[in-house]
Amino acid sequence: MRTAHAISFLFLLGCGQKEALPEGVLERDRFTEVLTGAILIEARMNHERTIEQSAAIPMDVYYTELFKEQGTDSAQFARSFDHYADQPLVMKSIYDDVIEHLRLRKDEGLQREEPSLAKDTTLATDSASGLKR
Repeated sequence: MRTAHAISFLFLLGCGQKEALPEGVLERDRFTEVLTGAILIEARMNHERTIEQSAAIPMDVYYTELFKEQGTDSAQFARSFDHYADQPLVMKSIYDDVIEHLRLRKDEGLQREEPSLAKDTTLATDSASGLKR
């Protein structure tokens, strides 16, 4: 009986502690913020290449600004990415958080703008009522 209690205690003790991160790896929340910024940079560069057809995209400048803003560097970001990528379920959860951050930013941006046609349901209602069936 004592053995069962001791095992249970050790199990609970182990479950209650966070796994120590290797040195040079960003905490999950901070990594999520930096990854969100990196994804926004990639989207910006894609836009500049395809829409604006810009030949000279200052990718290094964008990432340098991001890392400076977040208080990290490319080496720490790469170590963190590799660390979390070795844990597929954790990385999936991080990407889910990134998607949520991006959705919230989009929603906040829409709320700051004037009401747009996309939000105007009267346009959809009026145009739908004019259709003959």
